Amino acid sequence: MINNCHNNAAQHYEPVKKQTYHTRLKQLLKEELNIYGKPKVLDLLAEVIERLNEENYPKNEYMRLGQVRVVVPSLRDRPSFGQKIEDTELVTVTLDILTSEDMERYARGGAHVKIQQERLARIANQAKAQGGLLSQPMAGHLLGVRQDCVSKYAVGYRKRTGKVIPLRGVVHDIGRSTTHKEWIINLYQRGYTEAEIVWITGHTIQSIGKYLKRYKQMEVLIEEIGEIPIIDKAARLLNISKWSAREYLILYRRYHNVVKQKGKFFIRLPTVYEQHFCNQGRPVRISKVVDSVMRELQ
Repeated sequence: MINNCHNNAAQHYEPVKKQTYHTRLKQLLKEELNIYGKPKVLDLLAEVIERLNEENYPKNEYMRLGQVRVVVPSLRDRPSFGQKIEDTELVTVTLDILTSEDMERYARGGAHVKIQQERLARIANQAKAQGGLLSQPMAGHLLGVRQDCVSKYAVGYRKRTGKVIPLRGVVHDIGRSTTHKEWIINLYQRGYTEAEIVWITGHTIQSIGKYLKRYKQMEVLIEEIGEIPIIDKAARLLNISKWSAREYLILYRRYHNVVKQKGKFFIRLPTVYEQHFCNQGRPVRISKVVDSVMRELQ
């Protein structure tokens, strides 16, 4: 007997896409009202019930399928030197761990890494919008990956889109990676304005100002005491975490003698397409401009 079945990967995701509240409502209506053989009627009734639920129960009071509630540090509570998580203000946020868009991307054969990057960006932005911040370890638990994978997803997302995922280490400036700080400070030392750095990196003007303020504070501290302090001393005097002190000391050693001179890039705000000197006047996407800037800074 000839097997005429086609091995279509998309078909494996169809059952998953139907594992929804809408389907459960249709099943209940079938059993309670004995409505069989009328799928359009069932769909209509299920949609009406779903709409009534949304109208009568605010979204922050009930959970949808694919959502999860987690406790995370508050956006307002910026950690100070030696602050423990037990002393940090915490908030509860509701995140969309799995959505119909995710399932559609998998069904279309989308790249796993790209989908994971989008999921990470979504839950991080949702947490921030609700007054909380996801750490890399928490994001890793939610996505089912290790912390180093989360870091790679964040870096890959920034390179691909030109935007920064608002994880706690980035927003509160306590991350163990100097990537985003180095990017900003290197651009600043090469003569780019804060507005231009905002456009290139995707950080807010407040975030840019915060990083530059900390870096300048480290410069002033070293100038005042006449030497490069140890990490503990710098953290205590500037009232920042040891990891932040370590990062800014590294950046000071690396960039304090850099001459402020722009690279060969023409930045014209606020257009998405910019002219790069080596592209002979042809427009290039922002992600390509970002990659070119990063290569120039290396």
